[in-house]
Amino acid sequence: MVFLISLIPILYLSGYVHATGDDYGYGARTHQMWLSTHSVWQVLKTAGQTVQHYWIGWQGTWFTIFLMSLQPEVFWDNGYWIVPWIMLALTIFSTLYLTEYIMVQKLRLPKATWISCTLILLLAMIQYFPSTKSGIFWYNGTAHYIIPYSMALIAIRCCWSFADRKRKRDWIAAFICMALLGGASYLAPLLALIAVAYLILCEWKTKKHVFYLCIPVAAELAGLIVSYLAPGNKARGGENFGIHGLLIVKTILECFVDGTKQMFLYLFKTPFILLCLVVIAVLLVNAFQKVRPTFDFPYPVIVAVAMFCMYCAMYAPGVYAGVELSGGVPNTIFQVFLLTLFVSVTYFSGWIVAYQKRNGKIVSERNAYICEIVVILIAGCILIANKGTLKESTSYECYTYIESGQADDYKAQMEERLSLLRNPELKNVKLPAMNSDQGPLMHMEVMEDPKEWTNTVVKQFFGKESVIEVPRSER
Repeated sequence: MVFLISLIPILYLSGYVHATGDDYGYGARTHQMWLSTHSVWQVLKTAGQTVQHYWIGWQGTWFTIFLMSLQPEVFWDNGYWIVPWIMLALTIFSTLYLTEYIMVQKLRLPKATWISCTLILLLAMIQYFPSTKSGIFWYNGTAHYIIPYSMALIAIRCCWSFADRKRKRDWIAAFICMALLGGASYLAPLLALIAVAYLILCEWKTKKHVFYLCIPVAAELAGLIVSYLAPGNKARGGENFGIHGLLIVKTILECFVDGTKQMFLYLFKTPFILLCLVVIAVLLVNAFQKVRPTFDFPYPVIVAVAMFCMYCAMYAPGVYAGVELSGGVPNTIFQVFLLTLFVSVTYFSGWIVAYQKRNGKIVSERNAYICEIVVILIAGCILIANKGTLKESTSYECYTYIESGQADDYKAQMEERLSLLRNPELKNVKLPAMNSDQGPLMHMEVMEDPKEWTNTVVKQFFGKESVIEVPRSER
């Protein structure tokens, strides 16, 4: 219930979001093709041409460029509201999909425990996204990071299921996801590769068919090679973009340093996250007390180290590139941090209970419920005392943006400028100036210089001769 309530202000803002900046750049060709033909097939062909254009001139991530060229306003003037709904749904579904396999299928925990623990995990994840823009509201950012991250979780689940059940449909789904991940932003493909490598390493002695998972891995690697070889990478990453031995070693070391520093910042700068993990641990320990264990959880330290290495690996692409990172990168790192910590907490909870049972120490159901209630009450008191943590949440940021009237002001001004841009009689459009700081929403403002990037892509998207910003007093 708390989780659903927390989504209300976020989803309420879906009526205010609009395309901006790169949405127009990647969608310009496809939008003009849709207006002239209303043919989905022609639009898809044009999306392929957009991929080629950016692969040569800007970056190699061919799959996410294809997605970005199909942003909602390409087809539907007022369709951008659907972006937050899609991205939240993907985040929630993919997380539940993976944790259901771990907790219900593998560990035989009750479905109520699975849902409760996963929603607590999602509450922490969504409420403390480093960038709400690239995590929820901005299609370009979410298509580049949230969609690939969700696909990586689905691929991991399908690979794991194939290893256990040897079902062709799991292998096919994993192959499709991993092949497409080869053209996505590098963090999500790296997550999938590491997870599947762990799986193959753990299962190959008893399940020889796991080697069939090398084919999806090869498909992803082939896609990554295509992405890596893009001439446009040098435009974005600089002339030194490439493979350098010493830089690889330096990157590995820096990943562990950065990962360790950020881990402590996550846990102690935002105590809500730590409290969520404590509550999850209590729920899991209580649940494990009531079920018959499927195995003895023999390697808690190894699992914790493996999860920590997976999390630290997410820093590698950014550290290696050495360029300014977009808001989606810290989002994915944060998501992987929470997910790997969730796996570690689950494993350690099972190990604790298994150890107790081996030594004849079983906590009574009454004492377990008392412990659960006490922890939740303590968590609630700490949160009330530490109001700063709550004020940093996504829901509070959205609420204050709405309550202050800034959201309504933004909506009115965007509708004003869109009426000008969609007016077929206006070829040289003068847009009244707006504030580029729009709280949780993404807004890349048009400038006075018509040669600026945002001016150029807005002009192309709406088929104008020029688009410039003018002081609001001139209107």
